[in-house]
Amino acid sequence: VGMAADGTVGKVERSGIALVDNCCGSAIAASAYLRRITDGGAEITSTIQDFTDFQQNAVQELILPHGKRLADAEDRMAELPYALYDSQDVLLRKIVSKGSLGIKRGLALLGGIQINTGPDTLDYFHPLSFDFMNYRGEISEDMLPAITKK
Repeated sequence: VGMAADGTVGKVERSGIALVDNCCGSAIAASAYLRRITDGGAEITSTIQDFTDFQQNAVQELILPHGKRLADAEDRMAELPYALYDSQDVLLRKIVSKGSLGIKRGLALLGGIQINTGPDTLDYFHPLSFDFMNYRGEISEDMLPAITKK
């Protein structure tokens, strides 16, 4: 997710460009796609099922379960990265579970939201999960408290 110097979520200053620009265009496009569906404005065409941009279609599919959540959000752009994180977390944990027999001693899985800022500011990472999983892909330790302030 991008965050402009003035705190606007979904925008970011870029080096060499005077314009404050959208950041994470894929998430913004997926959110707009979902809004057209939930608001009843989506036109049913073959392009909805177009697989020429597989990654974008995957992001759009991942966000579908969060339509009401985003519609009800006080700040849709601020809620968007959390909704995408939740879907990606489910997907990643499913992948880990399927391949867990290849885990020898354990696996540390860190998840969160990357916060991109302008060229004169450090970027940030907002950790939301940090789990140690056993060879069966089961969480054996929640390590998030060790890296976050309370």
